[in-house]
Amino acid sequence: MVDHNTLGYLSFALMTLALVTGALYFLSPRWKRVLLYFHVILGLLAYIAMFLAIWLVR
Repeated sequence: MVDHNTLGYLSFALMTLALVTGALYFLSPRWKRVLLYFHVILGLLAYIAMFLAIWLVR
């Protein structure tokens, strides 16, 4: 079983990557569609990891 510390660090890393892909979406005119998909997928995974971390602590 994964503890809440690992899930917290994982959600922080995923949210950071989601923020980076969101910034690159505006800076890169060539890879907009790919970066948008990565941004959405990483954001959803980060929110799921955050939900699980909070749910485990309670």
